[in-house]
Amino acid sequence: MSRTLRDVGWVTRKDGEPDQRYSMPQVLNVDGSKDKRFGSFETPSFGTSETLTHGRSQYYDQTSAPSGPGVYQLMTTNGIGRPTVQYTGMSNDIGRRLDEHARCTSDNITMQMSQAANRGMDVRARFAPADSALEARAQELFLLGQRDYAWNERNNGGATKSWWK
Repeated sequence: MSRTLRDVGWVTRKDGEPDQRYSMPQVLNVDGSKDKRFGSFETPSFGTSETLTHGRSQYYDQTSAPSGPGVYQLMTTNGIGRPTVQYTGMSNDIGRRLDEHARCTSDNITMQMSQAANRGMDVRARFAPADSALEARAQELFLLGQRDYAWNERNNGGATKSWWK
């Protein structure tokens, strides 16, 4: 039986409670148990972040993101201090997806990146390659469960319209 991204989620016990043996979402059977045909997924391991846009510039810097599946995070910073993670996503091709966010004119992330640039903020990206799209989806669900990211519209409580305040 072929598995899709919809088959990835948190493992539950027979009483419906989360199974504490798993710290990451897994490929599930219909009853919510772990599909034992798949290995356990690992938490994402991010490298250093790379700058996508500098301050008030609307020009995009290409990243060294791989052309394979994985998760990525977009962050903003005023140049000093620690970057704030604003968005978490997954893709079957991380490099292509970051290019789409930076070059597109109509998606939510492009508008948020433009607002950050208008406020003089740098936008940075970091990414973690995964072994498969299923593992990337599990890692994304894990990260979305950690906190409410300001730029995520779906799967994470909706976008925060005044995130810069």
